[in-house]
Amino acid sequence: MTNIDLIKQNLPEQLRNKAQEFNIPDDFLTKTPNIIVLILNSKSMDSAQEKQSWFNLLPLMTQQQLDKLNDILTREKQKLEEIEQKYEQKKDDLKKKYEEKREAVWYEKKMADVKQKWDINQQQEQKEADSLLTQI
Repeated sequence: MTNIDLIKQNLPEQLRNKAQEFNIPDDFLTKTPNIIVLILNSKSMDSAQEKQSWFNLLPLMTQQQLDKLNDILTREKQKLEEIEQKYEQKKDDLKKKYEEKREAVWYEKKMADVKQKWDINQQQEQKEADSLLTQI
């Protein structure tokens, strides 16, 4: 089983519980925790079994293969961050459009209320004027 002390020392707090579910080679936790973080966070390795098989393969891989894996997982992370930023931008744009539409509807309602009050006031003034004229 994975060394819990090494996990606590070398991995971010938000990944510690997740890392404890796997058998991760101590050597990699100590020397290259970054690749462990990338594997744990990888979206393309969706199952726990797949992640565990990569952890099992790490000691068998050459440095060149480790570098390539690191590069692939780093690019995956960057692409996902780009997608997330685009999604956030679109979400903000939609929210802004919704708020503008809501403000326009609110403005129209407010203007209708003002017009209605103005019409009532005009009618009342007309009645008062007519009343004054009849008294004369």
